[in-house]
Amino acid sequence: MTTPEKAPKRSIAVLGAGIVGASTALALCAEGHAVTVIDRGEVGAGTSSGNAGGIVEGAVTPTATPDVLRSIPSFIFNRDGAAVLRPSYALQALPWLLRFIAAGRPTRVASIAAALSPLVSRAMASHRALAEMSGALDAIRPVGWLKVYGSQAAFEHTTLQRELMTRHGVSFSLLSAQDIAELEPNLNPDSYTCGLLQPGSGFVDHPRALVEKYFAGARQRGAEFVQENVLELRPNAAGSVAVRSENSTRNFDAAVVATGAWSKRFASQLGDRVSLDTERGYHLSFAPSNGPLLNRPVGFPEKDCVLAPMHDGIAVVSIDELAGLEAPPNYRRIRALAPFVHSVLPGTRSQAIQREWMGYRPSTPDSLPVIGRSPHCDKVFYAFGHGHLGLTMAAITAQLVAGLVAGRTAPFDLAPYRINRF
Repeated sequence: MTTPEKAPKRSIAVLGAGIVGASTALALCAEGHAVTVIDRGEVGAGTSSGNAGGIVEGAVTPTATPDVLRSIPSFIFNRDGAAVLRPSYALQALPWLLRFIAAGRPTRVASIAAALSPLVSRAMASHRALAEMSGALDAIRPVGWLKVYGSQAAFEHTTLQRELMTRHGVSFSLLSAQDIAELEPNLNPDSYTCGLLQPGSGFVDHPRALVEKYFAGARQRGAEFVQENVLELRPNAAGSVAVRSENSTRNFDAAVVATGAWSKRFASQLGDRVSLDTERGYHLSFAPSNGPLLNRPVGFPEKDCVLAPMHDGIAVVSIDELAGLEAPPNYRRIRALAPFVHSVLPGTRSQAIQREWMGYRPSTPDSLPVIGRSPHCDKVFYAFGHGHLGLTMAAITAQLVAGLVAGRTAPFDLAPYRINRF
């Protein structure tokens, strides 16, 4: 890997210790900056700890598409669906939903896919670069991303996805039932008829451990971690940035906001408006069996879920819930998937559920992250809003932020990710 051009050493606060924050801290430390990561929780303990582990290089299809828009009535009214809007949150979610609907028009889908492509296509290479710096290469397995379909009719619904992947040069293979059986012999053969594999994608079976390794790499290069609840971010008269927590106020030459679903508050303090909500995601974890049941994550689009062979057992990851940051979790719908998991992966039938979990996906209505400098404070950089693709896009986001801090020309146009697009 080419050594990046060194920028003048600066003191930089990274708000947020999830995968984006830890990646950014490592990338900045590698360029000689004095980095302080601040989070109210432990490193990697938040939303980054519960994802499906995919680094999905073919994820060029935005969440809002014409097919998804046709499903919005079900999203609103079907309390048993994989996607749900809590009635008590409907008024608060309405502005976000209206922008989501606008993003699902065919012309917008095409432009959003074009903006996602340079991020996701660099995902594996960017992670390998950070993993090499931090001794984490063995944490990323190049096993691909597999989706299986119970019927040909269900597969035909992927036409748009396949068109977008083809347009943007994503490598994928169409699989027969026999192909799937050879890749995943423990799946119930009655649960699929065909499939699609993106071989260039990777898998992390212990996402929190990867976050910790990235931060350990940053710490080896001088980074510090402060576990405090940040209350305010503001420029000060001396030309630096003040970070006020419950315990202290610290001044830095620059700051990076990587606080996921909580980032809107800090942007607002600087006068930047952003359309950001949380698509709350749920998972169940089944205790490990005597041997591996899956070799890679397997998506079941008809059930809107992914089964992933995590380090401590099989996880089923599903559910999109608009309910904000304050409402208590509701595990009823994710629990209802247990019989389906047992049917498609019979080896889980004797495995107890060992954990229920809910996390906060930081989602913009157009499925694009917010990456760039604050229009109101040139000492603040944004790195949030990655939605379902936080792990996928974390490393490339970190590299882009490090480039912005250094004043380098970006490798591609960053205008689609600017915060003032809303």
